[in-house]
Amino acid sequence: MGQVRIVVVSAHYPPNLTSGGTLVPQRIARGLASRGHDVRVFAGHLDDSRAPLSSWDETGEDGIPVRWLSITPFTSWSDPLNSLNPGAEQAFESWLDENSADVVHLHSLQTMGAGLVSVAKRSGAQVVVTMHDFWWTCARQFLVAPDMTPCSLVVSCGACPCAVNHEWLAARNRALHARLADADLVLAPSRSAAEVMIANGVDERRVRVDENGLPEKRRTTAERREDQDVRFMFAGGADPMKGLPVLLEALRAVPAGGWLIDLYGVDAAHTDGLGTHVRAQPAYRPVELDDVLGAHDVLILPSVMRESHSILTREALGAGLAVVCTDTLGPEEAVRDGVNGLVVPAADARGLTVALTGLVQDRDQVRRMQEVAVDVQVRALEDQVVGLEATYGALLAASTDVVEPEPIMHRVLFVVGIQGAPLRYRAHLPAESLRELGIATDVRHYRDPELPVLAATADAVVIYRVPATVQVLDLVRQVRARQRRVPVLFDVDDLIVDPGLRGSVHGLEGLSGAERDLWWNGVARYRTTLEAADAYIGSTEALCDEVGRLTGMPVHRFANGVGAALGRLSEEALTRQRRQGPLRIGYFSGTTTHDADWAVVEPAVVEVMRRHSDVELWLGGHLGTGAALDEVADRVHRLPMLPWTQLPARLRDVDVNLAPLVADSQFNEAKSAIKWLEAALVATPTVASPREPFRESIDDGVTGHLASTHEEWVEALELLLTDEHHRTLVGSRARRAALLRWSPAHQGHRYREILLAAARDVRGQENRRQSSWVAVAGDEPLSAADAWVDEYPPRTGSPAGPWRMRSAAIRRVYRSGGITAVAARARRRLSQRG
Repeated sequence: MGQVRIVVVSAHYPPNLTSGGTLVPQRIARGLASRGHDVRVFAGHLDDSRAPLSSWDETGEDGIPVRWLSITPFTSWSDPLNSLNPGAEQAFESWLDENSADVVHLHSLQTMGAGLVSVAKRSGAQVVVTMHDFWWTCARQFLVAPDMTPCSLVVSCGACPCAVNHEWLAARNRALHARLADADLVLAPSRSAAEVMIANGVDERRVRVDENGLPEKRRTTAERREDQDVRFMFAGGADPMKGLPVLLEALRAVPAGGWLIDLYGVDAAHTDGLGTHVRAQPAYRPVELDDVLGAHDVLILPSVMRESHSILTREALGAGLAVVCTDTLGPEEAVRDGVNGLVVPAADARGLTVALTGLVQDRDQVRRMQEVAVDVQVRALEDQVVGLEATYGALLAASTDVVEPEPIMHRVLFVVGIQGAPLRYRAHLPAESLRELGIATDVRHYRDPELPVLAATADAVVIYRVPATVQVLDLVRQVRARQRRVPVLFDVDDLIVDPGLRGSVHGLEGLSGAERDLWWNGVARYRTTLEAADAYIGSTEALCDEVGRLTGMPVHRFANGVGAALGRLSEEALTRQRRQGPLRIGYFSGTTTHDADWAVVEPAVVEVMRRHSDVELWLGGHLGTGAALDEVADRVHRLPMLPWTQLPARLRDVDVNLAPLVADSQFNEAKSAIKWLEAALVATPTVASPREPFRESIDDGVTGHLASTHEEWVEALELLLTDEHHRTLVGSRARRAALLRWSPAHQGHRYREILLAAARDVRGQENRRQSSWVAVAGDEPLSAADAWVDEYPPRTGSPAGPWRMRSAAIRRVYRSGGITAVAARARRRLSQRG
C-alpha cells in the first residue's frame, strides 16, 4: 500500500489534555506516520487565555503537524455549540482546503461538533468516525442522567432529561445523525459499544468494531496470599459517575472482618464511620500502577456511566486480579461472571453488597478467579494500526465502485385487520421505526374509504392480518396497475394461512362446530390475501419457512421488537423497587388459548412452591388450571387482564416469569417470543419452553432459562428463586439484549431493507406473481365508521377507551359524509339493537 494522506481529528489531544481517550488518536497517528503515511492532526485545545476558535500550528516531538483550535467555551454539554459548531466547521474546512486528504479519521468531536463529518465528506476524502463514548446519542457522553441514574441504552425507549430535556436530546440526535450519514465507516472500540450505536440508529452496514490497542509492556502478576484478608481496590476517585456513592453504600452492608479496601483518589472524609478496613488513598501515578495492582486481589469497578471500553479492567485481569464490575458494557467484554470476576447491575448497591459479601465468604472463589484472570487477551497497538491501514485501503478502493440507485421508499401504507397487541407489534411499531428513518407512514383499517387515495401515492403497501374481501383484492389490483411498480406485502404473525393444520391448533376445542367452521373460513380468507401479495413478512423463521413452502413466494423475516412507548413505560417501572413481599412466580396468558401451555409447567411450579412455603404464584388473564394447584391455593393470586400500558408494572413485581408452550406443535413453533421480550424490558428473568422463538431469543442461563422436562423446569426455578445475584444478572442482561437487538431504530433499518428488497424484486420481474389458489373473499364495503384503529402511541399513557374510539369514528363519518351520514349511521345502530 502506497503513502496515504491521512488527517486525524480529535476534540482533545495530548499534551493539552492527556487521558485514555486522547491517547488513542495520538497513538494511531504516530503508528500510521511510522509506516510511511502523510499524517496531520486537527485538534481542539483548552486554554482560557486564547480567543474562542483561534487557531495555530505546532509540530509535536513525534514530527506530526498539529493544527490547534481553541474550543474552551464549548465544553458545556447543554451548549448547542458542543454538538454543532459552525465556527469550528468553517475553520476545519479552510484548513482542509490547504491540507487535502485521502482519508479523514474523526475521533471525539464534542466542542467541535458533528458538522466536521460533513465537511470532511465534501472535501472528497473517505471519512471514518470512531465513537470513543456515546456522545453521538447522549450529550452527556456516558448514558447516565444528571441524578446518576443509568439511562436507557436506547434513547427513544427512555425519558432521560440528559443535559436539557428529552425533547431537546431527541432533536439534537436527529441533527447529529444527519451529519453522521456522511461517514463511510463508523468504528467502535468494543462489540457492546457498536451494538448500542446500532440500536440508536447507526446503520449497522457501516459499523465495525476496532478495539483499542495497547503498547506492549511487561506483564506483572499480583502476589497471591493464602488465608488472609481479601484485598479490594477502587481507582475511580470521587467522580460519582465512577460509582463511589454506590460503592460506599454497598460497603456499609458488607459484614466487617476478612477484607479491606483501598479507595484511590478519595478523600478521607468519604470513609467516616466505615471502619479502618476502608482506607482512603491518594491517586496513584501511572508508573505506580503495577505496584498498586500487585498489592490487591480484586478490582472493583462500580461505574454508573456506560463505558465503551475499559483499559484498567484488562490491565487488572492481566495482573492476576479478579474484577467486580457493573453491567456498563466495556468492562463486561473482559469480565466473565463467575469465572474471572462478577458482574452486577449499575447503581445497584444491594447487588454489589451481595457480590462482595460472597467473595469475602469464599476466599477459594477469589483464588480460582485470579488463576484464570491472566488469560485475558489484550490487543496490541501495532495490530490496531495495521488493521486501520488495511481499512483505509479498502475504503479507497471501494470509492470507485458504481452503486445501483435504491428504489424510492418515502411513504409506506399499512392496511390492517386486527386491533390490540398484534396490531401494535406488526404495524404500529414498524411504522414508528420507519418514521425514525424519515419515512412517512400511514396505518389504516382495511375498510377505510381513504385507502385508494393513500395507495396511489405509497411506495410500498403492507397488508397485515386482513381477511380477503372484494374491496381489498380490488385495492391490490389498483396498486399493481400503477405505472411504477410498487410492492404489496402480506404480514401475519400466526400460522393462520394453512387449512392443512385443521385438527392440530390448540385452543379451538371450546368452540361450536359452526364457530370452528367460521374460524377456518377466516384461514382461507387470510390465505387469499396472502396469495394476492408479492411477498410475505413473518415474525419467526418457522413462519417464513412454512409460508415459503406453501406459496413459493419471497419471504422476509421481521421479528417482533421494542416500541418506544413500551420502552418508556418499562423504564418507568424500573425506577422503583419490586413490590415488597415474598418471591413471586408469574404467568400471564393474555388470551383464552393457553390452558394446554400452562399444563406443561403446572407440576413443576407446584413442586417448587411445596419446597418454598413463602413463594407466591400470580396468574393473569384467562386461564384454566388443574387440581394440583389446590394444595397451594392460598398462595395463588388471580389477576384480571390489564391494558398493555400497565403490564410493565405487573411484570416488574414478579421475580420469575413463565413462558411455557406445548411441544410438537407446528403452530407453537411459529409463535414469537413476546412473553420473554416484555418481561425482559423490566429486567424480570423468564423460564421458557425451548420452542424456536425462545431458543432464538434466550441465551440459556444468561438472558433467561430454557426448560423442556419437569426436572429442567424445577431446576431453573430453584436457581432463580434461591440465587439473588444470578436472578438479578439474568434480568438485567435480558433487558439489554431486548433493547439492543430489537430497538425501534434497529428494527426500522431492517424493515426498510425488506421493503427495498421487495421493490427491487417487483421492479425486476417481467410479470407480477400469479397464484393458483382459489380465492375465498367476503364483501365488506368501505366504511369510515367501521375503520377505526387503536391509537398509538397512547395519548395519556393508556389505550384509547371505547368512548374515544366511537368519537373518532363519528369524526371520520362526518368528514366523509357530513351530518346526514352521521345521523344515518346512528339510525342503523339503533335499528340493529332493536
